[in-house]
Amino acid sequence: MSRALRIIAIAIATSVVAILLFPGFLALRAAGSAVFEPERMDFVLLGAAAFGVALGVQIVPWRSGRRIAVLALLASAALLFGFMAVFSIGLAILPVGIVLLVVLFRALRRGPASATRAAALGGAAIGYSAVLLFIALIVPATVECHPNSVGTSSRRWPGSSQQQITSKGGGGPEPGIYYGDTEYTDSVVTFRCEGGRLVEFQRTPR
Repeated sequence: MSRALRIIAIAIATSVVAILLFPGFLALRAAGSAVFEPERMDFVLLGAAAFGVALGVQIVPWRSGRRIAVLALLASAALLFGFMAVFSIGLAILPVGIVLLVVLFRALRRGPASATRAAALGGAAIGYSAVLLFIALIVPATVECHPNSVGTSSRRWPGSSQQQITSKGGGGPEPGIYYGDTEYTDSVVTFRCEGGRLVEFQRTPR
């Protein structure tokens, strides 16, 4: 097997493993106090991010191009995140990305093209993928219980059939007990929290 095919095969395998482990990661993150229901787009982002990271890690010549790779990683991640969050914190991150990009171009002109090109491409792949990975992992909880409150959320991707319509609930007869239901366009979710733990969760199709 050629090196290129081996790199792609490893990247695909990494992507598949990441997708298979995603539900388990969300279960650990929930820790008995929340329910996470990832959408198809979350799995797509995670698979693409894992593929990009695995690809970049293999492409970069770490012994000779570590500095170039790190600069490309930081510059690409800062620029992508800055553009995506330009109306909030991204406005402060964009200038950092531009400065890092200038430093990267200067470093690229000093080294041999054979080493710097691979390091820059691999670092950029890791940087862009790191941002996608972060977005994929921050799936909002459908229901999340706290000791003194409970939170619900709608789907975050446009076009989802499970957009939240209404949410209602209240406290039980004892402190720390909350219950309620949330109506979506295609289903109804009922839940109950006790002492910050989710003890009941059910989604019923309409």
